[in-house]
Amino acid sequence: MDTPVRLVFAGTVRDGFDRATVQQKLGAWLKLDAPRLETLFSGRSVVIKRGLPAEEAAAWVKRFATLGAELKVEPDTPMPASVRPTPAPSAVPSAPAATGAPAEPALSLVPTEPPATPPQAEPPMRLAPDPASLDEVTCPTCGERQPRRILCRQCATDLPRALAAQEERRAAERAERVAAARARRGLKPLPDPAAERFQTTEDEVPLLGRSFDGRLGRMSYLAGNLMAWAGMALSFFLLIKWPGWMTGLLLLGVVIWVMFFSWRLTTLRMHDFNRSGWWALLFGLPVIGPILSIVIMLVPGDEHPNDYGEPQRERHSGLAIAAVVVLGLSLSLSLHASKRWMERISDDEEAARAEQANRPKVTLESVLGSPEAVRAFNRQYVTGRGHRAFARSPSGAAWGLRTDAASSDEAATDALRQCNGRRPEGGVACQLVHLDEDWVLPED
Repeated sequence: MDTPVRLVFAGTVRDGFDRATVQQKLGAWLKLDAPRLETLFSGRSVVIKRGLPAEEAAAWVKRFATLGAELKVEPDTPMPASVRPTPAPSAVPSAPAATGAPAEPALSLVPTEPPATPPQAEPPMRLAPDPASLDEVTCPTCGERQPRRILCRQCATDLPRALAAQEERRAAERAERVAAARARRGLKPLPDPAAERFQTTEDEVPLLGRSFDGRLGRMSYLAGNLMAWAGMALSFFLLIKWPGWMTGLLLLGVVIWVMFFSWRLTTLRMHDFNRSGWWALLFGLPVIGPILSIVIMLVPGDEHPNDYGEPQRERHSGLAIAAVVVLGLSLSLSLHASKRWMERISDDEEAARAEQANRPKVTLESVLGSPEAVRAFNRQYVTGRGHRAFARSPSGAAWGLRTDAASSDEAATDALRQCNGRRPEGGVACQLVHLDEDWVLPED
């Protein structure tokens, strides 16, 4: 097992942090009254914790660095019973959290002056890692890769402190990239990246909206797409159930809204991968688009802040379940309405065919009255120019035609005179059946 260590604080504040602010935040987190807080920042080295394993000590160092204070890690040497102070009671439990982060502390703030006992030579430190924990770290100073420990076996660097400083530099670089990217797009800056990460208040990106700024998680993307599909299915059902121009306009409006909404969801989802929103254009392709949609529903985005903001927590699971219910109900109703609509169309077609079968068949010979009239109509009348007219007697015994006339009245008069001249004596007067380009059949 690792050699236990202790945490020592000498009131040192990190560069770039205000001492009063750091003192206030540290006192609020450690829950110290004013006298004990003054003791903590008196400039003397004070022991914060004793007997900690290396991993928990590294979490404490990182926590203090986040708040703007420097915490030292030293080998824990037991104090003689004659100088060991009685720890002060505290209402706050001192057990560490299960996640490895520092719990709410119970502190005695013991000064680190050496006791009045004869000095004893310390044995050489051998900070070997726990065999059950084989994770390795790389020393930021010399680059030596080794099992997790307190001091580097190559250059004796305080590894927890050096790793915390390295992580802080990386966070600062990410914050600078995010600030520069948002400044180029004219957006307001994000909260200070040196602020406390354990109490982040980053605004959540709304699922419904017009802004294309921010990021979106997988569950929110899935819930938004399910909601869009449910709206489409419901509008389609209304159009089938109550066809008309109003429901048609409703469906058109829903389609336009779904196109914009899906584009926004895909853009925000691409931001979660630190990609530009223009990548969303690929999702409009026939085959590649659906495949890419499934991929970004399953693959998680960046776990750390990127150029488009802080990561979003997974939410909207309840909305996704409700959208699935509405989508299933709308599809079921749409299928039922489509079946009824097809049945009505089939019934109308059968009625039309029956009516057509009962209607008498009309031919050119039945209209003109004789084969001779049909031949004259096809050979002379159809090929004629100008104004034209064709007349026949009700019995079909006589017919007459005129083409290339100067006017419609002239063509009609000549056709009727020619037909009446051919009809038998005492027969019914002739009637016009065609004039220029139109049929003028008598009602009988």
